[in-house]
Amino acid sequence: MERREREALELERREQQAMERREQPAVAVERLDGVTRERFLRDIYPRRKPVVLTGMELGPCTTKWTVDYLSQAEGSKEVKIHVSTVPQMDFLSKNFVYRTLPFDVFVRRAAEVNHQEYFLSEDEKYYLRSVGEDARKDIADIRKQFPVLAKDVQIPEYFEKEQFFSSVFRISSAGLQLWTHYDVMDNFLIQVTGKKRVVLYSPRDAPYLYLSGTKSEVLDVDNPDMEKYPLFVKAKRYQCLLEAGDVLFIPALALWGV
Repeated sequence: MERREREALELERREQQAMERREQPAVAVERLDGVTRERFLRDIYPRRKPVVLTGMELGPCTTKWTVDYLSQAEGSKEVKIHVSTVPQMDFLSKNFVYRTLPFDVFVRRAAEVNHQEYFLSEDEKYYLRSVGEDARKDIADIRKQFPVLAKDVQIPEYFEKEQFFSSVFRISSAGLQLWTHYDVMDNFLIQVTGKKRVVLYSPRDAPYLYLSGTKSEVLDVDNPDMEKYPLFVKAKRYQCLLEAGDVLFIPALALWGV
């Protein structure tokens, strides 16, 4: 089945769920192929809307980054990870714990469904969001925290180098869902391997998302508690399914979750 067919079927399923809750149906995020820097800055960036960019030159990461390669490339350096017994992680209630593992061990565990060695449960899920050496002062930079892997990635050069703020390296277990939130910087979400559904909302719909700081209290956007969050149905959802090699442009302040 082609990517567009899969995405259409996924949208149809979500729209049916939305109709049952009288929620606005999801809008598919526009996909554009082979976008040049000039076209991006002229036609796409000023619109301040999310766009999936395809056909990008991202370097060898999309073919090299297997479990075996990742494990060997960065070895046993220790990384701090999130560990959760449920697939929907909630930053507000902290339904997860922080643990430390050697990177190669973490990569292999994240690829498993059930674990022989674990912290909380044999089907626990893992999430790595890289941080600087001093998490309180240093920004995440894949070139510093994961220098071997950084050589495999070609980050799209749509902006000047002095505008670059951070590069956050992420790995998660399959099926993990992260909280909806917003960032104050523009983002490029690069999908290197696997698939990822991303749900987005316009900053204009922030009043309907029950924000606590930068994060939404509505954890399950597919089956929200309408008694607790009655205004959520007014929020217009944008949605896309990222596959290896796709790059999602997320404008600053847009709310998004995976």
